Amino acid sequence: MNRMAVTLAGSGCAVAVGLILMAIGTQAVLEDVIQGSGTVGAGEYLEVEVAMDPDAEATGVFAVQVLETVEGSEITARVLDPLGSVVAFEDVKEDSIEGRFDVTDEGAHRLIVENEGEGKPLAFGAIGPLPDASARALAFIPFYILLAGVMGMAGLAIYWAASIRRKTS
Repeated sequence: MNRMAVTLAGSGCAVAVGLILMAIGTQAVLEDVIQGSGTVGAGEYLEVEVAMDPDAEATGVFAVQVLETVEGSEITARVLDPLGSVVAFEDVKEDSIEGRFDVTDEGAHRLIVENEGEGKPLAFGAIGPLPDASARALAFIPFYILLAGVMGMAGLAIYWAASIRRKTS
């Protein structure tokens, strides 16, 4: 069989496997993460709530992304534990932020995204437990498989172009 065909088939399979594993890895990482979105006008807030247990997960994560930046808006994000204490606070100065917090009490932890300024920007928030090491690895390994497949295809294209150039010279 032609080497180019075998290389193309192998690279294509690597790309396909990488994409499939990437979808599975993303699902594994986001499995317990709760997400919410909405417009956040002046004095309004977006709330996302997740139940967490310190025996099962000692660290939580949160992320906020402002999808439509509006001048004059002052977006803040805070995480409240089940007792109502602030366990994490961030000013959203960029388009997106993420952070971690310690889970000390069992119950509902809430991410509150608030606009203390003007305008009605569209915001997205997510909160949940920190994914374990195997789930995080499952999210990164597919990237390298996909990269290897794309590099194989690029190498094949260079080889093919060089072989055509040799034949025409």
